[in-house]
Amino acid sequence: MPTHLFAAPDFLGLLRFWDEQRGARALPEWDGGLTGIPTALLANLIILDGTPPVYRYQGAEVARRWGGDPTGRPMFEVLQGGHARYIRSLYADTVARALPIFSAAVFQTDDFNMIMTGRLSTPFTRPGATEVSVIMSVQLFGGGDEILTAVGRRGGVHEIRRDLIAMVPELCDRLEGAGRYYRLAHGTHHRDIAHAMETVARELSGSALVSLACLPEDRAAPA
Repeated sequence: MPTHLFAAPDFLGLLRFWDEQRGARALPEWDGGLTGIPTALLANLIILDGTPPVYRYQGAEVARRWGGDPTGRPMFEVLQGGHARYIRSLYADTVARALPIFSAAVFQTDDFNMIMTGRLSTPFTRPGATEVSVIMSVQLFGGGDEILTAVGRRGGVHEIRRDLIAMVPELCDRLEGAGRYYRLAHGTHHRDIAHAMETVARELSGSALVSLACLPEDRAAPA
């Protein structure tokens, strides 16, 4: 499921790309182009740039989930409702902490349908700058196939977890092992073996993550 950081190679791919691009710097730079970004990431990639943030790139799979491509439009203009609160909160947290953050959430589109999602957000600067002004994310989906605008119009967001990735090189190495155990766990029909393997996968990645506060749940206004 996309709600586990170690469950899909896309998350590890973006994390490795971020770490390789920064080199000896505290943060990597983004020059405004797609050259050098691993091709395997592009379909699920989202790039926000500037203050206020504007969508500079939206991969084909994410655009399909959106029901359109918001490239060139301000984030605050595109998002609605609970979806807006969630993405704005995650964006602000990543900018403030200047480290990658992984978030897993359930998007409730109506009373009967939901979308499982995982999103890894990584901070970049513009060339020559030191402040975070670009957020490059990979977002993966599972469950329902409804478009994301339905979340803002009539649904809500329940964030399951939000983790700061404090030791990136170490976690990249651990994620490779965790991913193998996770895939093995979901490739066996023996429940006890599957549970044991998934536990090992969680333990391998867990010690390199710092748990952060999730987005507070929406509360109904008093009558």
